Amino acid sequence: MCPKATPSTLFRNRLLLSVISLSLAGSGSSASANDVVLSALQMAQLDIAVTRVKPATTEAVAVLPGTVVPASNARITAAAPFAGTVLKVEALPGQVVRKGDPLITVLSRDLVEAQGNLAQQEAELQRVAAVAGWKRDLAKKKILSMAIADEAEASLRKTEAAISAQKRAFSIGDITMGEAGRYTIVAPADGKIVIASVQPGSHVDAMAAAVTISTSDDLWIEAQLPADLVQQVRPGDTVQISETLQGTVLSVGGTLDAMTRSATLLAAVPAGSPLIAGQLVSITLNRRTETGSYEVPAAAVAWINNAHAVFARNKAGFALTPVVLKGKSRASATVTGALEPHQEIASSGLPQLEALLQGE
Repeated sequence: MCPKATPSTLFRNRLLLSVISLSLAGSGSSASANDVVLSALQMAQLDIAVTRVKPATTEAVAVLPGTVVPASNARITAAAPFAGTVLKVEALPGQVVRKGDPLITVLSRDLVEAQGNLAQQEAELQRVAAVAGWKRDLAKKKILSMAIADEAEASLRKTEAAISAQKRAFSIGDITMGEAGRYTIVAPADGKIVIASVQPGSHVDAMAAAVTISTSDDLWIEAQLPADLVQQVRPGDTVQISETLQGTVLSVGGTLDAMTRSATLLAAVPAGSPLIAGQLVSITLNRRTETGSYEVPAAAVAWINNAHAVFARNKAGFALTPVVLKGKSRASATVTGALEPHQEIASSGLPQLEALLQGE
């Protein structure tokens, strides 16, 4: 069906159509059954506008709802290496931080115990090293066997390895040590805080992500792609976000969600866009179309006699021209048919043209 006229113009259009139909009937025109003979004045009276078709390089596959999300490859986390209680949160979501800036201060009994264990192991290391050296000297003097000296050396290496592991635990993450079991998690890189999952007084588990930082302003759009479209969309395909904003498909999930029977699609948003994370958008997925396709306004495509068609401008008025609809978005459509580049077609007033075509 063609788009319907607005209620405010319906009566006027009907009256004009009646007059024009009578005029055409009495003119003895030899126009074919697919022709509508109209003058420029009659076109203006019926609010019929025209536009030129353009060669198309892409066609719409689908229109999907999507959500703007921060680019996941631009996010890093600052983790708590030791479990404890949050004493202070020094950075909030949305705040810009520099590498090394303090984020969260934690009081940790685990840290106290780890520091105590390290001190004991370092003291034990001195004793084990002295024993190993003594036994090695005795072995050289043939007083002790070399096997006993080797055993003492192995015990020394074991203690050194334990101390090294303990020290590495203190270097996990980006932290600065305080006094009495306190430590501060610092920003691992420049960026903007997007998630701060802890509050003063709350408990934080060992190795839990306390803060998430975005290191760039890159944005993605996440959408759910129906199962029947998964094989039709490829990375690199274009995504129309608005009339002036176009993105690129980054990936299409290889498995379907059991509940929605859809795969996750991610598309990159151009830098400097006005979009913000969390915003809901509508996207049109495009793919390359065949040679000889044309881009026309979506409103220019009619459904007449169980087929898609457009009203192509000719010298007498318009000719109903069958087309194959390759893809359609809210604003435009991609078609193939007996059209010429830059040929004029009706972009509004299609209900009036259909009525004239049917002799109403």
